[in-house]
Amino acid sequence: MASYTQITLVEAQEILKLYGRTNVLKCTPLSLGISNSNYRVDLENEVVLLKISNDKNQAQLADEQAILVYLQDRDYPYSLKPHALKDGTFIYNYAQYFGVLYPFVQGIPPGPSDYTCQEVGRAIAQLHNLKHDANKISKLRRHEAVGFGPKEILDYIQTPGCPEDFRAGFKVLFPDNLEGFMNAGFAEGIIHGDLYYDNTLFDNNKISTVLDFEQAGIGEYILDLGISISGTCLEKGRVITPLVNSFLLGYESVRSLNDVEKKYLDQAITLGLLSISLWRIKRFKEGNLNPLMENSYQDLLVRALHYFEMRKVSIL
Repeated sequence: MASYTQITLVEAQEILKLYGRTNVLKCTPLSLGISNSNYRVDLENEVVLLKISNDKNQAQLADEQAILVYLQDRDYPYSLKPHALKDGTFIYNYAQYFGVLYPFVQGIPPGPSDYTCQEVGRAIAQLHNLKHDANKISKLRRHEAVGFGPKEILDYIQTPGCPEDFRAGFKVLFPDNLEGFMNAGFAEGIIHGDLYYDNTLFDNNKISTVLDFEQAGIGEYILDLGISISGTCLEKGRVITPLVNSFLLGYESVRSLNDVEKKYLDQAITLGLLSISLWRIKRFKEGNLNPLMENSYQDLLVRALHYFEMRKVSIL
């Protein structure tokens, strides 16, 4: 959880006025988010989610909203569309605060299970299966602007500031320095970049909402798949094959993996773990987002090494 930006009811009322909304009754902090402070705001006739950015700059936040608006236009059923301010833009500025406003969605965060994995698999496959407008999608950011793909990870391990355990782990996991993966020519489109099961809400045992498109952008579907599996198909903190199979059952009910994607799936899962591990290094070890999580990147590194060893044994 992030260090919360505290706002008063009066401040919430002033922010909501920028959206043409009045009669704020209650403002309740929510214990959700790392990069944002989140508030449920009850008005007379609606409930909204007010987000205050703690990490992203305004350009990054604007890029994220552009993706969400585009996804709504392409009829992706699980994303939220931001509310527009009175001037038609989506980022508010009030005093020292800036952020966005969304509809408040009822739902329950699921736990890891076969059913959860199937549902998340279906949801991310629907994202990967969208039919895109070539002109509009070309204006959206790439995932590498906010996340870490194979090239960014490979470049990082060659820097002096890279933690030695991260560098050593990479060399064990990818002795070919990702040469095969980077030259495979995977399909691309909009990817979420952080679709762990706890970035979803369920209603009546069905996935209703996909949250937190903060690392979304144009990227390779296989990387997105690897990231999502690595944070969804978990039992006792480890990626396990039965849950991976359940995830893929849901995914391939919507979009079939091609032979190249199947060949590199295990590498994509370990790469997904390193991608989020590097995100934690940048935010918590090198950055100042939450010093208490400085070494939390190691949890994902260990998970990647365990999955690598497990798959190696199963193949023998």
